[in-house]
Amino acid sequence: MKLWVSVVAMLLLGVAAGAVWQWQATPAEWEVRADGSIVLTEIAARDQFGVIVVFVIAGAIVSLIWGFATTFALRDLGWRLTPFVILTTLVAAVIAWQVGVALGPEGPQAAVDPNVGDFLPSKLEIDSIPPFVAWPLFGILGVVLSTWMSKEAPDHVGAHEF
Repeated sequence: MKLWVSVVAMLLLGVAAGAVWQWQATPAEWEVRADGSIVLTEIAARDQFGVIVVFVIAGAIVSLIWGFATTFALRDLGWRLTPFVILTTLVAAVIAWQVGVALGPEGPQAAVDPNVGDFLPSKLEIDSIPPFVAWPLFGILGVVLSTWMSKEAPDHVGAHEF
């Protein structure tokens, strides 16, 4: 039962992280030019990197906290906790990505009759694998921190009994 509660909790955190990602990310804006074209300036292109950074930060926070808490709840899984955390956080990352894309702007191609000088927001996009990998890395970091903090110190550190 604790296993399924943990899975559902992380998937819901993925939904929440996707909503936060959409809310906090500032997508790149395409500028409508006089010749009817739309261009992404170099300055605006850096906003695309910012979108990815917000996704990674949101994932890092929820994965770290969830991995930390899950270690206490599911300690009896032993070594199986590691693949469980990796798989669950990866699924949550995909869910967050899809929620953010669904809630975010539709992109410049969805603009109807744009005027010269208008700025059209890009779709929220993750165009590489590493932002998704950050989620399980921070989940495992939560497991490591939780395990490390829960270790009890031996009564006689450095003492040898014969």
